[in-house]
Amino acid sequence: MEQTSGFWADALGVAASPVAIAAGVVKGSYDAATGSGAFDDGFHAAADPIVASARKFGTEHRDTITKGMLSGAAATLGARIISEGFKIIRR
Repeated sequence: MEQTSGFWADALGVAASPVAIAAGVVKGSYDAATGSGAFDDGFHAAADPIVASARKFGTEHRDTITKGMLSGAAATLGARIISEGFKIIRR
């Protein structure tokens, strides 16, 4: 199994959880209602790959995600400083 650890792997795993849970409930309920298998088997068949993919994405792209977050924060801070500077100049 591939190593999927780190902050972004965990963060994206948590972010994907609501979708994984919804997909798992639907698949598990369908399997249980149609006699295709146990709810638990259907739930994990649908939910586990979603969370695993999100964690893998977070691990593979952690540097890019971090750079994007820092760039966005810096741009927001810079825009705020410029905006406040213009307010002072206009007075």
